[in-house]
Amino acid sequence: MIKGILFDKDGTLLEFHSTMHHIYTIFFFCLKDRYSAPELLLQQLKDALGHLPDRLKSSSLLQFSTNPQIAEALLEASGKYAAKHQWQQPFSKTDLLELIEELSLSENVPYTALPDVPETLRYLKIRDYKLGIATADTRTATVAGLKKTEIFEYFDYLGTSDESKPKPETFLADMFCSQCGIGPNEVLIVGDSKNDMLFAENVGAYFIGIDTPYKNTSVFRNTEHRSVSNINEIIDIFNL
Repeated sequence: MIKGILFDKDGTLLEFHSTMHHIYTIFFFCLKDRYSAPELLLQQLKDALGHLPDRLKSSSLLQFSTNPQIAEALLEASGKYAAKHQWQQPFSKTDLLELIEELSLSENVPYTALPDVPETLRYLKIRDYKLGIATADTRTATVAGLKKTEIFEYFDYLGTSDESKPKPETFLADMFCSQCGIGPNEVLIVGDSKNDMLFAENVGAYFIGIDTPYKNTSVFRNTEHRSVSNINEIIDIFNL
């Protein structure tokens, strides 16, 4: 019997691609403006993150990585550029992390809830389910996005990258279960990636995938798990 539902955030509850594209478009502008990063380096950093002029690649590193992992990838690419072109790298990992956080908290970030998310969360809360989030994002950015889309109040637990080993490690689900007084076999995990699916399998929880409009076919098609295109479909499927 399902008593708690643990959601991925980006691509499951909140729109991901246009939001992250917006943040990182400004991020690369800031690297050029503040650190005089050369154009060739900027292009190599964009390639490393899967950042195209008008969108993110469906396989973008931003999809499933924590901010420290993103910063490490950027430093690795810039280090290679610096060695080849005898360029003095002017920013550190801390500088990059602070810039990502600064831009993620900007008032101009277009955080948007996906269709039917507020209504579905409201229904589940009325039905007395424990609701949580398991995300690779930071706590401050997570709270900012949830508050801007007016869904923050529905959650009993926020699991973020600040306090955990990232998915598919079970830490976030373990904390959700402990805090809410439920067992792993009483949890439904909802997410839009295979990483979320592996997370659920490691936890021993129920799982359902959310199909993203940015991919031509469901990433869950050749798995044993069901997927839906709209989050409100989970209500009927699991008789919630």
